[in-house]
Amino acid sequence: MDTGPDIGPDTNPARIEGGLLRDLGAVGDWQSRSLGWQLPPARSYSAQRILVLWFLGCSFFVLLVGGAWGQVAGKIEIVETQTAAELRAAGRGFVASMTIHLPPALTTLAELESLNPQISQLFPDLGRMMESAEVSPRYGELYRRKLDRLKKGTVLSDHNFLDCATVLQLRHPESGRRVLLLQADMDVVTDGSDPERAPRLEDYDVARGSDWYLPQTAYTWADPPDSPNPFLAYYPAAIDRLDHYRALFVQESQADKGRIWRFLIATVDSQKARMKTAGRSEATIRGLKRSRSLLGTIDPFVVLPMNWFSGPSSPWKPRIGDYAAVIHGDKIYPAIVGEAGPTFKVGEASLRIAQTINPKASGRQRAVSSLAVTYLVFPQTADARSAPDLARWEEKVRGYLTEVGGRSNSDSLHSWTEVEP
Repeated sequence: MDTGPDIGPDTNPARIEGGLLRDLGAVGDWQSRSLGWQLPPARSYSAQRILVLWFLGCSFFVLLVGGAWGQVAGKIEIVETQTAAELRAAGRGFVASMTIHLPPALTTLAELESLNPQISQLFPDLGRMMESAEVSPRYGELYRRKLDRLKKGTVLSDHNFLDCATVLQLRHPESGRRVLLLQADMDVVTDGSDPERAPRLEDYDVARGSDWYLPQTAYTWADPPDSPNPFLAYYPAAIDRLDHYRALFVQESQADKGRIWRFLIATVDSQKARMKTAGRSEATIRGLKRSRSLLGTIDPFVVLPMNWFSGPSSPWKPRIGDYAAVIHGDKIYPAIVGEAGPTFKVGEASLRIAQTINPKASGRQRAVSSLAVTYLVFPQTADARSAPDLARWEEKVRGYLTEVGGRSNSDSLHSWTEVEP
């Protein structure tokens, strides 16, 4: 999973630097309409910077095609005030104000049912558990991090900004079993490599169709493979080929001063840096040599933001390897928490889950665009790490579902079968 600034086809980082951008104040505190939950105190955000990035940045065409311009343009007020020279001299810039809509967390059963109509049938005791539900602090933290990225100049689409409807802390009144409930969409993760199950580079052609593929997941287990991981040889060879092409482009740029050669050289440098980050760090090389990891193409797992696994000890803090259940339509899909993702994004599952829900899903096409997916994470349930045992995962999730009053019969709970990579 790529944990850097690029997280998918809907994210287009853009920066505009210059003296025109000035802070005009702060985004105000945001109070939700229930449970007394409040977003952490707001920092100072540059309204000019954010708005200019949206309308003048290099992502303008993406936003125009994606409909953001159509959603916002009708609300823009254009007025004539001072001359350009006067505005510059005053240091006011040309954007006076803007509004960012922060969604309150859903806190009622009716609200959840409006997004996932089958939720009460598959999770009969949810209504009882909602009576004592609390909005997780992770929800406010998630949107705070989204705002931080806007402040730093990263453009987020509506999809990536509004990817989460709620994060709730639930506890069953009788069993005491805790559940972290997320209501979100579903993007696709194809990460992971395991030379015991997929020894050849071509075994990863589908996985590497994603622009954000990484050869390791956060869930790994110590079992030095008998065969070398194919990415140990792939990344050095690919970087050598890039060096070869860079030398050719440099040679061309000396004879032809056109910008195309400068652009190609910059592109090669960018891809080299990305490859070194993805597969040439010491930690990654050590991990590929000594351990195995999940395969997004065949293992059912979900992704949570990496910062959710850190911080003070809490019975609500998830761990890599915790058991989980994904509810969509009239089915519950057993899974584990297998990957740590960007800190400002939720709603991601492995390609195995994604294609079971939507056969058209791929590393470049999300499985569910609406906020219709319910993720149940059972915190602090992770077992000792080992190779995937889908039958055992299913039985463990079945047991946890029973403890919280969820459906666990064969008609409701999906049964995974072992497949080849």
